[in-house]
This record gives sequence, structure tokens and C-alpha cells, in this order.
Amino acid sequence: MLVKGQVIVWYYIISLLVIVVIGVISLFLNIRSLTKEHEEGIEYINTYREYCESIMKQREDYGLYQKLTMNAPLMQEKVGSLGIAQQWIPPFSQFAYSNFQLIVNLLPEIRRKQGSLGGWNSLMDEEVKAYISTIDEVLLRYLGVLDKRHKYAVNNIKNPFIWLREGVQFFVQLPISVLYWSGLIRYATYNFLTRNFFIKILNLLIIIIGLASSVVTIVTGYNPFMDIFAKWIKR
Repeated sequence: MLVKGQVIVWYYIISLLVIVVIGVISLFLNIRSLTKEHEEGIEYINTYREYCESIMKQREDYGLYQKLTMNAPLMQEKVGSLGIAQQWIPPFSQFAYSNFQLIVNLLPEIRRKQGSLGGWNSLMDEEVKAYISTIDEVLLRYLGVLDKRHKYAVNNIKNPFIWLREGVQFFVQLPISVLYWSGLIRYATYNFLTRNFFIKILNLLIIIIGLASSVVTIVTGYNPFMDIFAKWIKR
């Protein structure tokens, strides 16, 4: 029959294993999510380039424009700060826009001014081409970030300490995830909160304290550990 101290030790061992398993699962789910996001990003930029090619040839494919416009708010949200200009001054304008969302705002401008392409107004022609390049560059940067995150996530699979970190992080971020899953917060807010510096610090502290206490308890046993802890408190 197990005594109280042995039960506590087994409790720590099982808890540690559960956290590690959850961490590994989280890593694989993250890799799958990044792969899906990358595929969707590739599909969007290919559709965008196909549409731009159609207007450059002055044979607009309106079906592609509809598809791009329907998915523009979601893509704008996904690219995050990469797709926002802190200050945007349109050509031939003296008014500046703050926090200008490039994809959702420039896409209709490209369509509205497409008639100038190949026309007599070379300045307007360059303006449209600049808009086209701006969105294309935003999407390329976004895909580059996803590539980097995917490689980082794949490398993390090989590191047991990362398994533990991800497992703890899952429980720390669980309240934020529940708010996102329930639709109470948007993806941009969820992404900001989960990458917040203070959340990462909290996660690190929990890992250090939890791992240290688990190792000491498993090695020394519960009762000796409590005796040592009590003596330390009395000092």
C-alpha cells in the first residue's frame, strides 16, 4: 500500500508526463496549423497575382476580384502589423491616414483605377503599379514569417525541454484560448495576448518553479522535502 509521500511523488511524475504529452501534441497541432496557414497564403497570393495579370492585360477577371475581396478582411487580420502602414499618404494627396490597412484598402483602389493602365496618364499608371507591388510585398513577407515559424516549430519537436514549455504554456494560455474559441475576442487580439511579454515571463516562472519542485520531490521524496522546506521557512 502506498503511503502519502509515495502518492505525492507519483502525482508529480504523472503530472509531469501529462504536461509533456500535451506539449508534444501542441507542437504537432501548431505545425499543422502553420502548414495550413501557409497553404492558404500561397493560394491567396497566387489568386492575387492572377487577378493583377488580368487587369494588366486589360481583361479583368471579376470572379477573382470577388474571391480576393471576400477573403481580404481575414487575410488582413492574419498578416497583422505586416499589412498596416503607420502613416499612409496617397499619391497626389496631402492627407495622411494612420494605421492604414493595406490589403483591404488598396485592393478596391487597384480595381477602381485599373482603367489608367496603359493609358495616357503615366503618373496614374505608376500609382496603380505601386499599389499592386505594395500588397504583393505584404503577402510575401507574411509567407516568409510563416516559413520561419514552421522551421522553428519543427526544430522544437526534437527538444524535450520545449515539450515541457509548450505543455505549461497550454495551461497558462487556456483562458485566452477559451475566449478566442467562444468568439469573444478576435484572432488579432488572441495572437497579441498569447505572444505578450508578461505571458511569456509567467510561463517561464511556472516552468522553473514547477520543474524544480517536481525534481526535488521525486529525488528526495515528499516527506524529506517538506522537512527541508519547513526548516528553510523557519530561518
